[in-house]
Amino acid sequence: MSRGTPRSWRAAALLLATLLLVPVVPAAADPAPAPPAGADPGFDRLAQDVADARHAAEAAEQNYTAAAGELAHRRQLSADAARQAGEQRTRLDEAESEAARLVSEQYRSGGLGPLARLFLSDGPADFLDRRQDADSASRSAATVLRDLREARDRMAQLSERAAQAEKSASDAAEEAQRSLDRAKDGAARTEQLLAAATAEQLGQLEQRENALADGAAQQFLAAGPGGGASAAGHRAIAFALAQRGKPYLWGGTGPDAYDCSGLTSQAWQAAGVPIPRTSQQQWAGLRHVALRDLRPGDLVIYHGDAGHVALYLGGGTVVHAPHTGTVVKLAPLAMLPVLGAVRPDPDAPPEAAPPVLPQPAPSPFAAPAGRS
Repeated sequence: MSRGTPRSWRAAALLLATLLLVPVVPAAADPAPAPPAGADPGFDRLAQDVADARHAAEAAEQNYTAAAGELAHRRQLSADAARQAGEQRTRLDEAESEAARLVSEQYRSGGLGPLARLFLSDGPADFLDRRQDADSASRSAATVLRDLREARDRMAQLSERAAQAEKSASDAAEEAQRSLDRAKDGAARTEQLLAAATAEQLGQLEQRENALADGAAQQFLAAGPGGGASAAGHRAIAFALAQRGKPYLWGGTGPDAYDCSGLTSQAWQAAGVPIPRTSQQQWAGLRHVALRDLRPGDLVIYHGDAGHVALYLGGGTVVHAPHTGTVVKLAPLAMLPVLGAVRPDPDAPPEAAPPVLPQPAPSPFAAPAGRS
């Protein structure tokens, strides 16, 4: 029997991995609904180009948010190192002044040897007292010189540390600027694509996004609020659902607007479990779980660069802050290419009781005016 080509083996392995890892979701969760009726032939290409540009911008925004946080941290380290070096400079100046004073005193009192001082003394007892004072002064000088040497060594160490901290902060600033430039480029590309689109195409793009949100909402409502989340997971879900309808804002952490990881990090913060700020940091820092083991409250990470994140609700549905120009809304789990999933509280046991789901008004997935 033929072993098959390497490509066929890879295809089989990919199919097996898909069957093992991807949870079964209803057909309504199709991540790529058919183009609206009457869509022009260039619609699919436009939709893909806009999605790619938005992904590039959002991934860069997440990188910038992380880099900006790292920059603030390194700037604080640099300031602390500079302050410590300044304090040590003051101590070194004091030690050098004390050493100079001792050298001056020894120069002024060092003209006579011990035998001459014995002859000029009132007696042996007086000489011995003076000799004891001289020994004490010698020990004091040794202490001052030792302190001076240690102060100089410490000054050299702190100066090097301050220089390294300043260089580190400068590197972080450059990385943050590069991420900011990439984010701006992605946003500009999105604006160019949308500006070049026809009014009909823009309407079709909006219709497609509404269809995804509507389908996810119907799927979630049909499935009902599933159990299986931890107590903290229920609280995170309730918080995230209460933010529906609030606008997306780059770097937003609420309470009025959010970006994707701002929503997930604040949801788990409200649940009493602090987690990393950005989607990349959440992917890198939290416990990974297989998609087949997803439970409500877990975070689903998207794209190979971990550029987007959503909070899993159950029933194949997530809640997320999509991109600029949209609001926090529900979506099918498979709305974007899934990288994997993470669990903020892996050691917490699940609870069977479903969460209490708030019902904000108006509902962000209600049919727009003019639609039946």
